[in-house]
Amino acid sequence: MTLANAHFVDSDITGTASGTGSWSAGTQDRTTAHPQNYSHLEGETVNIVKAGVVLDDQDVTGGVVTGTPDHVGLNYVTTIKPMKLDLEGMGIILTKKVTKAIINFHNSLGAKVGPDLTRMETVSFGTDLFSGTKETHINDGYDRDADVIIQQDDPMPMVVRGVVFEVGAYNK
Repeated sequence: MTLANAHFVDSDITGTASGTGSWSAGTQDRTTAHPQNYSHLEGETVNIVKAGVVLDDQDVTGGVVTGTPDHVGLNYVTTIKPMKLDLEGMGIILTKKVTKAIINFHNSLGAKVGPDLTRMETVSFGTDLFSGTKETHINDGYDRDADVIIQQDDPMPMVVRGVVFEVGAYNK
C-alpha cells in the first residue's frame, strides 16, 4: 500500500471519467477529470482524501463536492479495546493501573490511545505510512478495569499487530 492509495471510507467511488463520459470505477488513471457524481451520498457529510491527505469534510449536494478529490465516502471509526487484564489469574480482584501501551503498527497513519473515549491522546506518525512500535503513556488511576482503547477516526489506515502493557497492580 502506498500513501496515495491509502483511504478508508465507506461507499467510495474510485476512478476517472472515460472518453465517452461514462464512469470507469476502480481505475487509478488520474489523467482525466475526476467526475462529480456522488449522488449515492446525497445529503451526507463525507470524508475527502486527495493525494493521501485528509481534507475538510463536506456535505454532498446535487451529487457534487467541491474540488477534485481522489476518494470521497462516509466516515467510519475503527476501535480496538483489548480484553480485561488478568494478572496472575486474579481476574477482576486486583486493582490495576496501565501506565504505558507499547503498540506495534503496520502501514498505519494515525491513531489515538487512551483509557476511555473521552481521554484519547493522538499518536504521532508523521506524514508517511509507519510500520514499527510506538509507546504511549496512559494517564489513568488504579481501578479493576484498567481499560485501554486504540482508535482511528480519520479515513487513513491503522493496522495493529500487537499491544503490550506496562502495568502496576495491588490487591485492595
